[in-house]
Amino acid sequence: MNDCIMNKAFVNALEGKITKKTILADFVAVTLCMEKETAYRRLRGEVQFTLRETAILAAKLNISLDEIIARNGQESQKRLLMRLPEYYLTASKKMPIVTDAIHYLERLGKEPYSEFGMALSGIPFTLFFPYSLLTRFMLLKYTHHAENSPSSLPYNKIVEADDLIDYRGDLGLLLKEVTDTYYIWDRKIIRALVDDIKYAKSIRLMGNEEIRDLKKELHRFLNDLENLASKGRYDETGNKFELYISDANIDITYAYICSPNMQASMLSSFIFFMMISEDNISFSRINNWIKSLKRYSTLISGIGERERILFFDQQREVVDTL
Repeated sequence: MNDCIMNKAFVNALEGKITKKTILADFVAVTLCMEKETAYRRLRGEVQFTLRETAILAAKLNISLDEIIARNGQESQKRLLMRLPEYYLTASKKMPIVTDAIHYLERLGKEPYSEFGMALSGIPFTLFFPYSLLTRFMLLKYTHHAENSPSSLPYNKIVEADDLIDYRGDLGLLLKEVTDTYYIWDRKIIRALVDDIKYAKSIRLMGNEEIRDLKKELHRFLNDLENLASKGRYDETGNKFELYISDANIDITYAYICSPNMQASMLSSFIFFMMISEDNISFSRINNWIKSLKRYSTLISGIGERERILFFDQQREVVDTL
């Protein structure tokens, strides 16, 4: 791959992160401490970015140079960048899953058609984030595993990150703008969650009153999800929503998003983090994998009323064991 192709691919990656050219030029100029016209010359390809400039911008915008090389080169093995999380998610720190989700959903919102599919081994961020107590429990679970200390913060000391609170409404609206959304749900998700809550209580990270409050919110979560599944559409936008129940075990949460002008695939990691790739081969494989799960799954949204009622009644019975 020659330098011109590499530079053009990097400019395309920049434009994918900041789509408005004037804003991108301002960002490049400020970040690299150069005149705006100089930044425009870089973006037009009249002058190539230096290695130092490329590294600075890639770090600022979370652009994988390995992925650009793999996508535009001749490598037989494609690399998937795994961003490892910091151990401590404090209230003042940005959560990458929030900013990444907003970035991709805003891009999808500008497209005439968009699609978002997930195969779930656990409740994903896109479903639990509207529920503050459930989000706090996920933070508790994360910190208990990540802190690597003899004692963990109890549930009542867990504080949501500021951006999670600030962007909660924005993310909800952006998700509803996706033309076609579907989830494939592992039957054991609620059972596993309830077992985790019981474990947290057994090691005194949660008290009886906190369990009761979380139990109420879990019932509200199930009621809301059942109501959405029964309609098969978002009230606010009329966009399609489908819920499948898998008869096969789902080992990890997979996801993809696509539109006529963009595509990305994702694998979950550490509850609040996703490995994201815009590589065509990775997207094709994960897309096909998720869609193949539909063959082993039952659609309970829109149609399938009997199966839907039975499924949600079973989930409520599990929650009632708390």
